[in-house]
Amino acid sequence: MAERLKILIVEDDPANLIVSVKSFERRNIEVFSAANAFDAMEIYDKTAGLSAVITDIQLPGMDGIEMMHKMRAKEESTRISVPIFAMTAYSFEEDRKHFVAQGFDDVFIKPVDYDKILETIQFYL
Repeated sequence: MAERLKILIVEDDPANLIVSVKSFERRNIEVFSAANAFDAMEIYDKTAGLSAVITDIQLPGMDGIEMMHKMRAKEESTRISVPIFAMTAYSFEEDRKHFVAQGFDDVFIKPVDYDKILETIQFYL
């Protein structure tokens, strides 16, 4: 039997966070959540076996791009790679290309299709 997925959601909007958490939980995903990048980094550091990180871009204090760069830097020392995805309202193709060029594995445009997100995560695992 496949191991249960563990996803870290980083979203500062409380309503969006609740929708994301509940949507993944209904799909039998173990969900960790953070409302800012600093809390997300703590969860990322302490949680073994994360399947993916999904983050908003605009976060208070440290944006999703900077957070992703810090996570990627940790991969260098741990040799453990976790797919990191942007989840954003920036919907232009140029924005998507920019986020992928920055180091995100892929970009999900809000409002998102949670089944499509899970298909994409499975592709990266």
